[in-house]
Amino acid sequence: MFPGALYHVYVRGNGCQPIYLDDNDRYKFSEILQKILNRLKWKCYAFCLMDTHYHLFIETPEMNLSKGMQSLNGIYAQYFNKHHDLVGHVFQGRYNAIVVDGENYFLELCRYIVLNPVKAGIVERPEDYLWSSYRQMVGIDESMPFIKTSALLKHFESSSGTAGENFRKFVLDGISGDSPLEDTRGGLILGKDKFVESLKDIMSYSKSESEFTKCQRHSNRPSIEKLFVIGVRSVKEARDKAIYKAYIDYGYSQKEIADFLELNFATVSRIVKKELDYSKY
Repeated sequence: MFPGALYHVYVRGNGCQPIYLDDNDRYKFSEILQKILNRLKWKCYAFCLMDTHYHLFIETPEMNLSKGMQSLNGIYAQYFNKHHDLVGHVFQGRYNAIVVDGENYFLELCRYIVLNPVKAGIVERPEDYLWSSYRQMVGIDESMPFIKTSALLKHFESSSGTAGENFRKFVLDGISGDSPLEDTRGGLILGKDKFVESLKDIMSYSKSESEFTKCQRHSNRPSIEKLFVIGVRSVKEARDKAIYKAYIDYGYSQKEIADFLELNFATVSRIVKKELDYSKY
């Protein structure tokens, strides 16, 4: 979306089937992930490999999220099918990516990700789960060197206890708390109003990019009711321009527009085509 963007990326197995059948699969996935991180200069702040899905919290210094995710999922899927003598899709469609407001949600999201195994009832304590970034963060082991621990732990430096101990307390305090993802806007943005507002121009510019679904790219668009207020609907020229804008700029389908305005689909299609022809001159 933009250089230096933070993303919460999560991917599920096809039909909610397992994407890791044993620890060898998890080791292989971690190995592929580390190579992608190094090659594309991504920074990984948190991760968790569950049986049927995985979570990553990453920063992309360059606008190459789509490229990296295609490589990560594609290479791993090839390995998985070959290793287990399987065929077909490993993952359920494309990845899901949420742009994160780092100023307000960095710590909350890191905590949410490593608490997944606890909240799922797999383990009682986050340190008992081997396949998340938690053990690295609190200094139990150093098996995941690609995790950027310093960026997180600097927030927990104080005169009372080590940064790792303070982070441990922070995580445990969140076990009974709500998920920060409940604040996600339109399935794409996790952030406060100011952050969402700052992305409006970027979202408009990015509307043709492949990193997000059409629905996600228009998550901060105005409602169709606001685009077609009574004053606009009652003046044909204004209505036609609003139809064109709703379709081209904000991603509403011609059927959605026709249904809202109680017009024939062919009428809306003809208006869009006419306005497209005018825009060429």
